[in-house]
Amino acid sequence: MMKKAIKKLLAALLAVAMVCAMAIPAFAYESWETKEDLNKNHDYIAFQIFKGVISSKDNPTLSGVTWGSHITNPDDFLKKLKDAPIIGAQFHSIDATDATDAATVQKVLAVISKWHDSDDDSIAFARFVCHYLYSNGAAPDSDIVGGNSSITIPEAGYYLIVDTINFSNGDYYHAYNSFLLVNVPQAVQTSYNVTINHKVVKPTVEKKVYDNFDNQDGTSTGDFGSSADHAINEKFQFQLIAKLPAGRDEGRAYDYYDKYTVCFNDTLSEGITYDGLDSVVIKSNGTPYDITNDSSKYDIDIPNLKSQNSFVVKIHDVKNCVANLNDGATITVTYTAHLNDKAYVNIADGSTSNINKVYLTYSNNPKDESSIGKTPESTPVYVYPYQLNNTKYHDDDNPNNVLAGAGFRLYSDEACHDEDEIKLKMNDDDTYSRDFSTEGKGVEMISGQDGQFNVKGLDAGTYYLKETKTPDGYSACKVIPVTIKADHSRNNQVNLEGSNLTNDIVNIKAGGITLPSTGGIGTTLFYVVGGGLMVAAIVLLVTKKRMENK
Repeated sequence: MMKKAIKKLLAALLAVAMVCAMAIPAFAYESWETKEDLNKNHDYIAFQIFKGVISSKDNPTLSGVTWGSHITNPDDFLKKLKDAPIIGAQFHSIDATDATDAATVQKVLAVISKWHDSDDDSIAFARFVCHYLYSNGAAPDSDIVGGNSSITIPEAGYYLIVDTINFSNGDYYHAYNSFLLVNVPQAVQTSYNVTINHKVVKPTVEKKVYDNFDNQDGTSTGDFGSSADHAINEKFQFQLIAKLPAGRDEGRAYDYYDKYTVCFNDTLSEGITYDGLDSVVIKSNGTPYDITNDSSKYDIDIPNLKSQNSFVVKIHDVKNCVANLNDGATITVTYTAHLNDKAYVNIADGSTSNINKVYLTYSNNPKDESSIGKTPESTPVYVYPYQLNNTKYHDDDNPNNVLAGAGFRLYSDEACHDEDEIKLKMNDDDTYSRDFSTEGKGVEMISGQDGQFNVKGLDAGTYYLKETKTPDGYSACKVIPVTIKADHSRNNQVNLEGSNLTNDIVNIKAGGITLPSTGGIGTTLFYVVGGGLMVAAIVLLVTKKRMENK
């Protein structure tokens, strides 16, 4: 699955064609040509492995085969061929005191003639020949050179063609059409022109982020995609996915390598914190190979993570991790991260700077294990958190009527049970955000002198604001539903239509009965009653005195 157009190419596809027809022994003209989409001319050099004579003009085959001019030490060549990976055992029965003997050459050709174009054996042979010729670390001499997608072969034979272009540093996404086995002739002639056409064979890489159920508005159980909603401090996963293509027509990027190295170079925005590697899985031929717990097969390098927000996962040799790679491979690295306090928060416009990318480096020259290629950066993935802005008022939402001191808590269910509370913490900027710690109870949000209490970095979903502390003289308001509805259909943005990210919450004064005070009529009554009692006392006293005088 090659989903993206990629600037420049990977490792060569290298191709092989091998003889299927022999006359005592003979090679029919046939080749498997490697191709790439790099719009540049390549330089080629050819090495003669075997040579012979055209036996027939009407039915051209190569007979009377001997070692080619570039196999200068056949005895050493045959000895090392017997030790070659994959194919070496097929030559063990050839016991020769002199590798140049015609019978010995014929035995070698009898083995080779059983192979087919581009199969593992012919590819392994091409890889062996190239490594043998370049074993001293320097390029061997040959006056058979070409370019502009072609090379002229001076005489009939069996040749290894090697791509030798010197790429500049700017050609970072490139590959070498490293090995090409060709059988010449096609007809009796003094020279033979071999056309080299380029195919598209290169690894690709992409990055995905997990979006969970509540972000999908109930339409999905969650999956990895190009964008996601997550709260600040909430942990979630990224995936880095590399694909190594394979096929008869496309070739296999890793075929001509004894060791094929792949490195994921990941970049996180400063608002995202790396938490840890979860798994490294290579899938080939329908079988997953989990190398997560085998540290000998890969390295993870994060020394610069805090300063550069990047890390590298390096698989030393994909070919050593998998039983066979005939059908290509998919390598998936999964790791956990979370949004931190530096994360850009979407308030209303849907834009974001929480951008994340990855690029791949890989072996790109089978002649030189230190040579690497580089893919373009992947299409970015985005992580969106949202801010809920709330303002508390009394009587009405007049800016002069802000109300401080009101307390609120946030819940995930309208019933607002304790177990449904969204645990919050207070930030240095007096905003609130999710607290995913397992200890203690979340803080109560309190409206400030400006009436505000804002929740920073929420996930998409439906929430409920409940007033838990009401200022004196005011009645508590009803539970307020809050919806954050996110549509990720826009490129690099999210559509928040249908969300209520800004809420004006109004309290009214408490109602009731006004009790009368003691003034006016109450005082007069006291005076009247008091004066009456005094008059009665005087009358009683006078009456008593008169009765005593009698």
